[in-house]
Amino acid sequence: MNRRTTLNVKISTSAPSHILIFLPLLTYSLYWGMRKSMVGSDTLTYEAIYRSYLRKDVQIIETSDAGFLWIMHLASIFSSEPKSLFILICLIISVSFYISGVIFLKKPIYLAVYVFILITSPIYMSINTNILRHGIAIAIAILGMSIVYRFGKNILKIPFAYLPTLFHSVAGILSLPLFIKIIRYNTIHIWVLLVIISYFSGYYSTSLSNFIPDDYFDYLSGNFEYRKGFRIEFVAFSAIPIFMTIILPFRRMSPETKWVFNAYLLMNGAALVMNFISYSDRLLTNSWITLPLLTTLIIKDINTVGYRRKDNRLIFTGVVLISIIIANIGIA
Repeated sequence: MNRRTTLNVKISTSAPSHILIFLPLLTYSLYWGMRKSMVGSDTLTYEAIYRSYLRKDVQIIETSDAGFLWIMHLASIFSSEPKSLFILICLIISVSFYISGVIFLKKPIYLAVYVFILITSPIYMSINTNILRHGIAIAIAILGMSIVYRFGKNILKIPFAYLPTLFHSVAGILSLPLFIKIIRYNTIHIWVLLVIISYFSGYYSTSLSNFIPDDYFDYLSGNFEYRKGFRIEFVAFSAIPIFMTIILPFRRMSPETKWVFNAYLLMNGAALVMNFISYSDRLLTNSWITLPLLTTLIIKDINTVGYRRKDNRLIFTGVVLISIIIANIGIA
């Protein structure tokens, strides 16, 4: 049996498992796509935007991101009800995340763990119910990263890095580290430096505010009941992958895990520096939403390259899995 035949056999035998594992994620996306208007802090806003788009409101058409206009146009083909928009967005997000998982994780057992962590993540729920444009942008960015990883073509980085900005400029810019592919060096020291800098955000916020895109100007100048500045709880949650290196040191990570790990640290550190903006946790979403994939990659490494003894693999897999579940409950 030649290599191509072997590959075809593997694909054909794993396809039913991949479809079966996707069903919970599909159900999840349909559930939130059909949500009531009062569910989610931004649902009413997006309903109003969609209805304005259907009325061909000039302001909406001129100010909305090009990618989001395409999404609204596609949704309008099926129905004028806002639920068609929400279902479409949730499906795009779920398919993007799932394909990324299939590419990076391969084996159904790890894919099942990944889906479980996703649907129990409050961050994943947030991009399906609240920050929809941001959610689409980061979902497409993660999908783009996985495709670049799969084919190994650097030329693909340019279009896939640009595509998320068509849906949300800030989220698209913050997702750029996903396409850098840093695997030789550990960027923890850069993250620590950015955390230290973020503690003194009151000294540089005025200067840095000049570079804030229009999308976030209201968050910068508005009177919101939101605590700005350094927040230790955000830093603690952000440090979860660093704590996991106690179990799986960077040097023992697989190349793909190192890639996602370093991208996470750079995205997270950059967002922490922007803590002078109201709802800066939305900026942190770019990094936090990669935690399900990164956690599962770490679990995969523990069981494939990290440890030889079976009891060690079981214990450390359990520790990592329980830790991320507790962290998700804590931030929910």
